[in-house]
Amino acid sequence: MLPGPRAQICFALLAFLSPALCAAPDDTASLPGGGPFIGLLLPLNAPEFAPAAEAVRLGCQAALTFAESRQSLQVVRTDAKPENILAEYEATVQRGAAVMVGPLTRSGVTALANTGRISVVTLALNAADGDVPLPPRLYTFGLSVEPEARLVARLAFARGLRDAVVVQASTFLARRVSRAFADEWFGLGGRIGDVREFGPQTNLVELRQQFADSQAQMAFLSADADQARLVRPYLNNQIPIFATSQVNDGKTGPLVNSDLNGIRFVDMPWIVQPDHAAVMVYPRLEGFSSELQRLYALGIDSCRIAADLLAGQQRINLDGVTGRISLRSGNVLQREPVQAVFRDGAGVSVEDQR
Repeated sequence: MLPGPRAQICFALLAFLSPALCAAPDDTASLPGGGPFIGLLLPLNAPEFAPAAEAVRLGCQAALTFAESRQSLQVVRTDAKPENILAEYEATVQRGAAVMVGPLTRSGVTALANTGRISVVTLALNAADGDVPLPPRLYTFGLSVEPEARLVARLAFARGLRDAVVVQASTFLARRVSRAFADEWFGLGGRIGDVREFGPQTNLVELRQQFADSQAQMAFLSADADQARLVRPYLNNQIPIFATSQVNDGKTGPLVNSDLNGIRFVDMPWIVQPDHAAVMVYPRLEGFSSELQRLYALGIDSCRIAADLLAGQQRINLDGVTGRISLRSGNVLQREPVQAVFRDGAGVSVEDQR
């Protein structure tokens, strides 16, 4: 019988990390230490979220294992029901958690924010829905793509570009990311001459013709990797194309990604900058999807942040594996990924090539 996902991940790390790292997720002594502890609240009992939660757990434990100052950690299982997440949160705080990391799901974060009962510093790993105000001691940190779109707008504007077109897939997420780019672009003083949406039934030849006479200096492409591979050959090759990390699914090779070559995007050092000083500290999960790699990286940085918060730091300035992370005011930790480009079929950082 083949080992399950948890065992596979543990085997991949076994050569690097202590045996305690592969302990059961609800092992409350998963890392040694007395006194105040970090509570890690994850939906490990929810089948639809379990692989993501497991990747975050392993990243968090790797961060604390390799930290200079060892911190005690308790991993707390939940399902995805907000009422159960809140109950486990309260119970973990009652057991003495000094800092909480989680929830991971948007609905869980929203439920926690709505209660307003945040008695210890809490680092949520997602954003709350809508305009729910964040109560004191509740901070958010995650991998949302919208901040990446806003960063892309700033980077393009800094290059002297002013006239853009937007090409977006016909999905809710793609439209949301496009809106984030547009809001930032307009705020900077940029102009958008056209917005075009494409889907399975779109005539891409007509799309190419529509852009043939465009005076745009750049295009913002809001699409995932497969969608980008589909539409890229029909876009203007004479102008730069910018995107978010959505376009990078971790696949490499001149054949699979030939149509993506030249696209500029932003992504985390863990994915596009393996020789980054912070990245090289931690063992990699070889053979796992790009999505799980990103969540593993999220786990690393979230528990590095939690350790700083546990130490009483009021300001965060971290050279993280997900990007440069900062907290100077407010409740939202800012994450700035690195600039990258597709070259020879692979997404690579351009940070070291300036």
